[in-house]
Amino acid sequence: MKRLILIRHAKSSWKDMTLSDFDRPLNKRGILNGDFMSDKLSKKIKSVDALFSSSSKRTILTSNFFINKINVDKDRIYYMDNLYHATENYLIDFVSSLKNSFSSVICLGHNPGFTDVSNYFLGNTFYNVPTCGIVIIDFKLEKWEGVGKKRGKLTHKMFPKDYS
Repeated sequence: MKRLILIRHAKSSWKDMTLSDFDRPLNKRGILNGDFMSDKLSKKIKSVDALFSSSSKRTILTSNFFINKINVDKDRIYYMDNLYHATENYLIDFVSSLKNSFSSVICLGHNPGFTDVSNYFLGNTFYNVPTCGIVIIDFKLEKWEGVGKKRGKLTHKMFPKDYS
């Protein structure tokens, strides 16, 4: 079995309009949600084989909350420019090319790609994966290359508003 944990970055700050989109940090709500949601996920998931994150500032800052609460080998944490605003097609190709030695992975990134790829793997389940939203998808597969349209099973959906 393969497990994909998709996490959209936490809420970002628009306070400094001179910053590029790539360089925007988290705002106060993003920090609170990152801490809260990583705690919620750590109660369900104790470890993962690898963590992949967009290299934008807000996704790196979001990933730190999860890295601090979920066991992941520091040598298997990857920050990737290609995950910055990755499209659905890129994400499908990315997931299908993961190392088969990885049974479970966290992938942190952006919309609309994360909502689109969730809906691709699950069927049209979500209108929108919100900031700091977590979607856990299980695939009854031995190899990642077998992922495909409606081949995943929704194991957990955890959105910040579910807890307010």
